[in-house]
Parts: sequence; C-alpha cells; structure tokens
Amino acid sequence: MIDVVLSAFHFLLAFTLVAILAAQSALIRPGITASSLHLSANLDGVDDASAMLLLCEGFSRVYWGAKGSSFYLSNPPFWTKVGLFMTMAFLSIPPTMQLIRWSKQARSQTAFLPSDEQVRSLQQWLCAEMIVLLVIPFVAAGMARGLGLS
Repeated sequence: MIDVVLSAFHFLLAFTLVAILAAQSALIRPGITASSLHLSANLDGVDDASAMLLLCEGFSRVYWGAKGSSFYLSNPPFWTKVGLFMTMAFLSIPPTMQLIRWSKQARSQTAFLPSDEQVRSLQQWLCAEMIVLLVIPFVAAGMARGLGLS
C-alpha cells in the first residue's frame, strides 16, 4: 500500500511542477503587469518547495517502494532521470533570482516593471526548463520497464 501512496504523490508533485511552469510561462510575457509579476514570484516559491518535496518523495520510493533500492540504484535511466531533474533545478536558479530581484524592486518602487528584454531573457530560462522536463517522462517510462538493465 505504501508504494501506491508514494507513486500517487510522485505524480501529483510532478504535475504540480508542470502546472507551475505552464502558469509562469503564461504570466511572464512582454508587457507583464505588476499583479502577474507578484503571482509569478509567489508561484516560484511553490515551485521550489514542490521540487524539493518531489526529490525527497522520489528517493522515498527508491528505499520504501515496491521495486526496492537495488532496482533503482543499478538502473542507468534512474540516474539519467535524477540528472535531468538536477539540470532543471540548476536552470531554475536564474529565474528564481531574477524574480526575487524584481519583487524587491517592485516593493521599493511601486511603478517598477521589468523591461520586455529582461522578460524575454527569463522566458528563455523557463523554456529550457520545459525542454528538459519534456524528456523526463520518456526516461521514466524506460526506467520503469527496466530499459538499460543488463
């Protein structure tokens, strides 16, 4: 039963990350409004917390899930998936830092809004995250089916 609960939480957290990235991509556009900036910054905090929970939950599945740690720890696609997830984490750092800076500026200067050029730069980081995210389910499906194991 614990494997079912861990699996369900894994999917829910992964879907949360997808939803937040999609929402941020919709909100962070040239001509961004103050309310969209505020919401994007708040979503970024939820994104960071969800990613940490997903990482912890994923490793919980490794040790307490039905397949057991020997399946995962010797599975190259598992490590590829972990590497892709960590790549997403590193790609999320510049947008997080930028949103923090913009939020501070918006608090101190009520009329502040980032330039369209700055927004486009942030969009590129979000796009890179989404590209990596799109690869993860394919690697996960292979991993679950034992591809890469000898």
